[in-house]
Amino acid sequence: MKSDVKALRVTGTGAVFTGRTRLRGIILNSTEAAGGTDGAIKLYDGQATPQLQFEVSVQAGDDFTLNLPEDGVLFKDGLYTSVLTACLATVLIDK
Repeated sequence: MKSDVKALRVTGTGAVFTGRTRLRGIILNSTEAAGGTDGAIKLYDGQATPQLQFEVSVQAGDDFTLNLPEDGVLFKDGLYTSVLTACLATVLIDK
């Protein structure tokens, strides 16, 4: 399925995108020096009753990029994060 993609920078917890969307890719940038705390992000579907849909980590002092195959990961009730540890993230979603 072809669609427009939007890149959003995630620097904290809360709403990333409040409508129905698909996660197409993610870029994680560690905010720690090598040997420090590894970074991690958890992405949830919905805010009222959040369902964990995607979780990924990045080694301290490193960057990580993942392009999701096929149709990506569906977030029916919006894309939210409540865990963002020692990293910054850019999510690539359907527009």
